[in-house]
Amino acid sequence: MIAELFSAGFNLSMLPARLAVRNTRVTVQAMRDLPHLVKTFSADIHQSRDEAQFMMGQIFSRIDHELGGDPAHLSNQEREMIAARELALAEQHMGQALINMLAAYRVLTAKPSQVIEHGPAERLD
Repeated sequence: MIAELFSAGFNLSMLPARLAVRNTRVTVQAMRDLPHLVKTFSADIHQSRDEAQFMMGQIFSRIDHELGGDPAHLSNQEREMIAARELALAEQHMGQALINMLAAYRVLTAKPSQVIEHGPAERLD
């Protein structure tokens, strides 16, 4: 019993030293790996940029196809009309997205003991 108590006390007293050695080992490992991580990070950034440019190119091609060609060939009045319509649609979708997020928040934060008495659920499209 005394031996176990002495052993536990010794282990407890050596805990800070063991943690320091472990942290030093992790720090040295991280410093050794840092150049490789920086190179990998740089390559990942370039790959992400290339993927984003490719995706944006696809999106702009689809938009041009929906508009019936390059928007540069549209008149100023047509461009203003299309821009106003698209901004109104975006505003409507963002408003609906906000309502959906608030509904999700309300459902997730509701206390189980509370009973919410509302009419039947309506489907939101």
